[in-house]
Amino acid sequence: MTRLINLQQPDYLEERGIQHQQLNDPDSFQDILNKYWPWHYDPSQMTSIKHLLLADLKWKSVTPFTKTISSVTSQQLISPLGLALSNFDTDLVRASLEILDSTVEIVAGDVLLDTDLDPIFVDRFRMGRYPVTNAQYERFVKDTNHPPPADWRNEDPKLDGRFSPNFGDHPVSNVTCTDAEAYADWIGGRLPSFEEWERAARGDDTRTFPWGNEIDKPRCNTAEAGVGNTTPVGTFPDGISPFGCYDLLGNVWEWSSTWYDENQTFRIVRGGAWYYNHDHASCSSYDFFSRDYSEFVIGFRVAFD
Repeated sequence: MTRLINLQQPDYLEERGIQHQQLNDPDSFQDILNKYWPWHYDPSQMTSIKHLLLADLKWKSVTPFTKTISSVTSQQLISPLGLALSNFDTDLVRASLEILDSTVEIVAGDVLLDTDLDPIFVDRFRMGRYPVTNAQYERFVKDTNHPPPADWRNEDPKLDGRFSPNFGDHPVSNVTCTDAEAYADWIGGRLPSFEEWERAARGDDTRTFPWGNEIDKPRCNTAEAGVGNTTPVGTFPDGISPFGCYDLLGNVWEWSSTWYDENQTFRIVRGGAWYYNHDHASCSSYDFFSRDYSEFVIGFRVAFD
């Protein structure tokens, strides 16, 4: 089953599209952002955002994602941004990629990894607002001839090594740590360290989750959400971190630059994934895998100096 998602109440019968004049009036534009663009954004992206809002991407006819899904499993969730990334309009694709490429500043500060340990100082750096998506990774594959993820090759022969249509804003998965490092190097970044990832998730305190210490409503894509698959990045704006990162918990595990063992065989991943419950998705959650291992629940995001 496939359904369109966003975080606004649908009003299909009154669908008339978003008009230019609405986007040029500050109050109307803010109302539209509140309804249809719940994600944070950089002011430099305003032109791209307006271009996307004016496109026929079913902004007003999508189902809100506001509660746990208990009766349907393995849903395939598609967002307006996912539709844009599968569009033949190259300007729409370019605008969408600009949104997905955005980064946030993680200011320098201490992070407490364990109450029995001293705080660790983490220097200032930038980090991807979202985990790397299928569309971003495809751009890298095309430019470098790097092998695509296994699921792109095996899912449907007709896709010819591409991700499923409309899934461009889902996090890429089935990538090894070596793949992730190759992408990060190509884009001028690197993988975040164990400490940097946790600094980005916690901020200046010892909170359990990026949003606080309680789970009072769906805030990330873990098993409790009942989706049974990845979700478009940014689907859970209530799960945003203190610095503005989305999807740090759930969706996909994220490769780090930190080795688990002295023999440098296993790399640490952070944050949990859609297949796991909240017990494995907190600011302190981690696991480890061989650097050349890939799986359907492992992705990554990029850090920048």
